[in-house]
Amino acid sequence: MEIPFIQVFISCATRSQAQSMVDSMLEAQIIACAQIMPKIESFYRWHGQTERAEEYLLIVKSKKDHFIAIEATVKRLHSYEVPEILAVPVVDGSTDYLNWINEQLKS
Repeated sequence: MEIPFIQVFISCATRSQAQSMVDSMLEAQIIACAQIMPKIESFYRWHGQTERAEEYLLIVKSKKDHFIAIEATVKRLHSYEVPEILAVPVVDGSTDYLNWINEQLKS
């Protein structure tokens, strides 16, 4: 049986940007909850150069059915040209917790 739940990882330049995205997604009921991880260091290649940035990592819990809406919200509110938006499937979880996630989301 496939579990339709996902966690989505989104890196943000500022905490206020991350909070804005969380507020918007919670209001739209496309995520059940989110965590904002403080000050991570990111290293990456951009336009042929090695870059380093201090960022905030946003982790949201939802269902696959809401990924397109999550992606659209992030792209609308994000300052990056190409923001990180990576969904990872949940392969298992506490039935009580998964039921809670399901109850928080719009149908």
